[in-house]
Order: sequence, then structure tokens, then C-alpha cells
Amino acid sequence: MKKLFLFLILLSVAGCINLKSPYPDITYYHLTNEANAVERIDTISAVVQMRSLSISDQFNTDHLLATNLPDKEVQIYYYNRWVSNFDELATSYIINRINSYGVFKGGFLSTSTIDMPNYIVEGRILNVQANNSTNIAADASWTEVSINVSLFKRDETTPGIVQLFNKNYTQRINRQTGLVESI
Repeated sequence: MKKLFLFLILLSVAGCINLKSPYPDITYYHLTNEANAVERIDTISAVVQMRSLSISDQFNTDHLLATNLPDKEVQIYYYNRWVSNFDELATSYIINRINSYGVFKGGFLSTSTIDMPNYIVEGRILNVQANNSTNIAADASWTEVSINVSLFKRDETTPGIVQLFNKNYTQRINRQTGLVESI
């Protein structure tokens, strides 16, 4: 009786586990800098600090997200992911991109520096959106990023910082296909 009971338990557990189908591979993506198109830029004698970008929780995930318009259904790509959360990726991307131009003599630095910056840049990612479409029109599938940027100046003669400007930037790029790889 014990053997029959043990056999039935093992049979029921084995029925819950599917050993034949492997999990799909997870593909990881990161942001890469393209080659500089600018040949020469004058340098500015300043140290600029880039504070970590903030982002709405709905976009701050390691999963790639897309919207299928016109129904606005959000598609989460579970097996296509960023190598880290998007705010960290975007902050590192911007710091590396601006440093590649060599504009600031003191550098364009992250918040982990001990240098006292002349300027401070803050940003908030307002929107990170990819649209997938089965339509073959050239602009049917696209990716868009919107960011709010503030620039502050630290004055050594007076305490505190002064905001120089606050501006929103949006960039939309048309994708060749609605495939996740083109995001």
C-alpha cells in the first residue's frame, strides 16, 4: 500500500514537470554609441556633473516594452531585456557620449565623483515608447524617447545653485520592421 501511494505521488509530480521543453533563451540589449560625426569641438574649462536620470516606474524595467497601436495594448518582451534598468542604461549612455566629444576640460562626470562641479545636469525620462505595426508603411513602427533636462550652475561666490534652463527633448526614430530587435 505504501509503495502504491509513493508511486502515485511520484507520478503526479512527474506530470507537473515538463522536462522536454527547454526555456527560451533570453536576449540582452544595451545602448551603444555611434561614431562621433563632429570633427572638432572647442573645450570649455568646466566640470559638469550628471545626476542619475529618474524615470517613471512604468518604464523603469529591464524588459523591452512595445505598444501595438491603435488599441494601445502594451506588449512586454519577457525574453528580450535590457542589461539593467533603463534609467541606469540611459545615464551611462549620456555620460559616455558627452565624454567622447571631449567638450569639458574637467569632464562630464557621474554623481560618484568628488570633484566640485561648475554645472549640474538633472534629467527625467518622461517616455520610452516603441510602437509595433503590421502595416508596411515606412513610419508605422517607431521608437520614441522624451526627456526633461535641467541645467544648474554652482556659483562659488554665493551658496546654492541657480537653474539656467529646463527643457523637454523628444526623439522619434522610424524602425524598418516591427520586430523586437529593431527597438
